[in-house]
Amino acid sequence: MPAGTAPHGAPEAGGAREGAWRRTIVARLATFALALVLPILAFVGVVLWQFGTTARERLEAEALGRARMAAAAVDRDVAGLVAILETLGLANSLQRGDVGAFRVQAEELRRRTGLEAVLRDPDGRALVDLGPAPGAPPGSLDAADEGALGGRPAVSGVVAAVPAEASRFRAVVPVLRHGANTVLYLLSFTLPVERVRSLLMAGGVPEGWVVTVVDRDDRILARTRVPERTVGALVPDSLRARATGLEGSWHGDSMEGVPVFVAYARAGLSDWRVAVGVPFEALSAPVRRSLAWFAGLGAALAALAAALALGFARRIAAPLRALRAQAEALGRGGTPAPLAGVLTEVEAVSAELARAAERQRERVVERERAAAALRAETQRLEVLNRVGTALASELDRQRLGDAVVEAATRLTGAAYGALFERRPAADGEPESWRLLSLTGAPREAFTRFGLPRATGLFGPTFRAEGPVRSGDVTRDPRYGSHGGMPEGHLAVRSYLALPVTSRAGDTLGALLFGHPEPDRFGAREEGLVAGLAGQAAVALDNARLFASVQRSQNRFAAAVQAVRGVLWTNDAEGRMSGDQPAWSALTGQAPEQYRGYGWADAVHPDDREASIANWNAAVAERRRYTHEHRVRRRDGAWRTYAIDAVPVLDPDGAIREWVGVHTDITEQRAAEAALRESNEEIQRYAYIVSHDLRAPLVNIMGFTSEIEAGREDIRAALAGRAEAARIDADLAEAVGFIKAAITKMDGLINAILKLSREGRRSFQPEPLEMTALVRGLADAQRHQADVAGAGITVAPLPGIVADRLAVEQIFGNLIDNAIKYLDRGRAGRIAVSAAVVDGQAVFAVADNGRGIEARDHARVFELFRRAGLQDRPGEGIGLAHVRTLVRALGGRIELASVVGAGTTFHVTLPLRPA
Repeated sequence: MPAGTAPHGAPEAGGAREGAWRRTIVARLATFALALVLPILAFVGVVLWQFGTTARERLEAEALGRARMAAAAVDRDVAGLVAILETLGLANSLQRGDVGAFRVQAEELRRRTGLEAVLRDPDGRALVDLGPAPGAPPGSLDAADEGALGGRPAVSGVVAAVPAEASRFRAVVPVLRHGANTVLYLLSFTLPVERVRSLLMAGGVPEGWVVTVVDRDDRILARTRVPERTVGALVPDSLRARATGLEGSWHGDSMEGVPVFVAYARAGLSDWRVAVGVPFEALSAPVRRSLAWFAGLGAALAALAAALALGFARRIAAPLRALRAQAEALGRGGTPAPLAGVLTEVEAVSAELARAAERQRERVVERERAAAALRAETQRLEVLNRVGTALASELDRQRLGDAVVEAATRLTGAAYGALFERRPAADGEPESWRLLSLTGAPREAFTRFGLPRATGLFGPTFRAEGPVRSGDVTRDPRYGSHGGMPEGHLAVRSYLALPVTSRAGDTLGALLFGHPEPDRFGAREEGLVAGLAGQAAVALDNARLFASVQRSQNRFAAAVQAVRGVLWTNDAEGRMSGDQPAWSALTGQAPEQYRGYGWADAVHPDDREASIANWNAAVAERRRYTHEHRVRRRDGAWRTYAIDAVPVLDPDGAIREWVGVHTDITEQRAAEAALRESNEEIQRYAYIVSHDLRAPLVNIMGFTSEIEAGREDIRAALAGRAEAARIDADLAEAVGFIKAAITKMDGLINAILKLSREGRRSFQPEPLEMTALVRGLADAQRHQADVAGAGITVAPLPGIVADRLAVEQIFGNLIDNAIKYLDRGRAGRIAVSAAVVDGQAVFAVADNGRGIEARDHARVFELFRRAGLQDRPGEGIGLAHVRTLVRALGGRIELASVVGAGTTFHVTLPLRPA
């Protein structure tokens, strides 16, 4: 080879190597692009499969979502109907039993909303019926009514009718007596099933889909497709067998036999199920269209990727080397400058690398800040944990307040914190507030200025209207309504206050926080204090409840020691158990002897069976137990005891135990027997005296008649004398006086005889329907009432067991007196009402008549005594007779009266004889 060949060949070798390097890059990119085809195609196939599956699952999920939304819509509509019924059921007219007034309210509701209310009594009899009421026959109850009688709202199933548009369903709520669990009425709406179908159609139903509502009896209540042929029909067996939970789905057939995917959800309030059916054709159609579209797109993408790889191979190489250099600088912790004048994508990556370096530095700083915040949050959680533990275990209000204020002050960063406790008005004392706990300042810093007043800033907190937060109270328009901050007060600019309210809504206190710098409290601090205020309310409620229980226990212990009788307790089933020291001291029985019904061994054999039977009846009926029987004392002597026992109830109404007392009434019964014997002797004496008085009275009447018959002879004998006219007039006047005295004396004798006969009559107790009885008495005196211009109203009265004649005489006399002594200057009103109090019926006969002076309240019940203006006929025995009858029936009578306003007689009678 010549010597000049080498220098010329060196550049050629370098060029060959460069060309080989370039060809290698191109070849690799081309090979990569071609190699991408198969993975892309595989990927597209997987994506298409996944997409098809996802599309199908999406439609199935959409079907279940529609079922849930439809169930929620049904629940909202039913809840709205129930809310309207419950609001309507709170009407005072229903508590008074004024069905007419309630009808006016129901008609106004129908006018405003179109809803037609039906009011029935607990036996199903319609009292107010403003609309159709299909379902149970009149006077009967269906399953929804039975559920409402249990004290809860209820919704019926479909009540099918022809045509289907007439099918209906009902929403029923119970109307409860205030303060009790007694169901007074059943109040309901009867609504067309088309209402439910309109709810289903409101959100739109995709073509081919069908939505069905099924009631608890597995009957179709509403359906978006051919409702006229399906409403009221039983659903297919597959739906009944599978739609048993809250929600679910399966593959099956529609009622038309079309293969469908079925999803259902259960409505919580009505317990109806909403089923959505999607045809398989609708599920697979999107999948087929997507497969075709994505197949073409995948092929196009593969071809495009190969072309781009070949076209831009050379343009990528140089920027890649520059990016490598930039990345190496970044790896060394430097800050590389972004590339310029290169491909846009490479330039973007370069710029992102530069920004990544900057963000890396920022993240370091942010991590340090986050670590500090995490440490602060950990401290807050530790404070919350400690205060939560303290509040859960502490029952002393002072220590509770100190713990809450200390924790809240630390959590909010406040300079000062205070808890003011509210003392409700009681025993004539007005409501007041006192400073319970304070932190950040001595107590004198607050107390020397007195308690906070209900200013524009403090008032909302004390009235429990919600939190009050101010960034700078000196610039707050609510501040300064009472002269601003007094001199010497703690410096406060940032202010935060929240009321402490119990679960029942009672205001227990207020939390107040301050800081001398502005804008120190935000939403986070407010939320923390709100959470603590809720915990504090529960803890303070528990503390007050604990104090109340302690006071109750102390009162009970004092009552046990103070009671004159023998105190004992039985379990909820009425069996004696546990330690009964008083009963053991009385009877000498040991615990194993009196346990269960062993106590009856100490009862007199003649009284034992009735005592056990009456006790079991009281336990079964959950009512007060009153009885009398003889008990053998530990010394062997038999003594008569009166028993009074009541059930002690838990908050949920369940009986926890029975508490009773035996009171020795041996001497009382002996005295009563002696008194009865004395009364019987007096009655016999009165009868004899009245009978003996009538004989001379008859003679006097006879002689008076003789004198009247002889007046003509006397006039003839005195004819011509100057004193004849005067003697005749004196004689006529004397005869008149004698006749008036005879009539008065005869009335008194008859009254004595009547009282004597009533005293000897034996009562015959029988069940009395008091409402009908008293209304009958009122109707019997309707003429006298109309003449007097008076109206008589009789409210529903409880039934009792008593002597019918005695009860008729009692209330007939009271109504008669009310009519006789009305005030002629105004229209008379006489009202008879009653209530059951402590197992006794308390009747009230009220009028708006003249009234009775307070000094005469007792004397009106005395025999032959009358009060007030004597312008009405009477002997003064009516109320005396009434009191005698009431006492004989085991009751009492009292009166309350205001002169010029009216009188009310209260008659208390036992519901059944003792």
